[in-house]
Amino acid sequence: MDKINTQSESIEIASLGYRIAHHLNLAFFTILAITGSALFASNIFQWMDYAVGYPFAVITGTDPISMGAEVLRAMHRIFAFFWGVLLIVYGLYLVVFKKIRMFDAIRRPLREQIEEAKALARHYLFGDPIPQPVIERAERHNVMVVYMTFLLLISFPLLSISGVLLVYRFSLGLSQSTTQMLLMLHDIGFILALIFVFLHLFASLHPTNRPLLMAMFGDGKAPIEWAEKYFGAYIRRYGRRGSK
Repeated sequence: MDKINTQSESIEIASLGYRIAHHLNLAFFTILAITGSALFASNIFQWMDYAVGYPFAVITGTDPISMGAEVLRAMHRIFAFFWGVLLIVYGLYLVVFKKIRMFDAIRRPLREQIEEAKALARHYLFGDPIPQPVIERAERHNVMVVYMTFLLLISFPLLSISGVLLVYRFSLGLSQSTTQMLLMLHDIGFILALIFVFLHLFASLHPTNRPLLMAMFGDGKAPIEWAEKYFGAYIRRYGRRGSK
């Protein structure tokens, strides 16, 4: 990666609201992944059930493993509800104030999208330089990010709809076969979300994206030289609205 002069002009690439939403999503997903894994593979995570349930078991005089499973199940449902509220509220905010930039990259012809995806894949995997035409067309979110986001757009409905139906399966009188199908859909949604997370981590931790990582967990700003190199079209469209 090119050496970055930290004293150079910078530009905001991640607003405060964007960073807060990102960090909340990270926290919610982590908690739901942990509690969900404990519920899904209870035999493997009995130690977690015991650790969580022991304080409550001492008070209530019940089995710590069973109590831990119930506590984790309650946590999973509560945090899933609040995560859903966050996604709905933040999504409406983006739509109402026309702040959605995620899909700018796929408004171009498919040929250019494929060319950009190939160039980025070679860059991230083998260190090949990104061709200048691809740099000049680069948006705030490149095509690889957009394609990865489609995994979330599929996983969230699977997780939310199946999750709600599973919570109210007894009230709705759902059969055992329907419940098993919903569990399978919930697992598929979780797996898709995990794939996104792993790809996101790989890209975020790549040396090329270190300024972006620092901006996301810092003041939201990155050096203008770096931004012009990797967000060429975005910078030309919105200008150098940065500060020292």
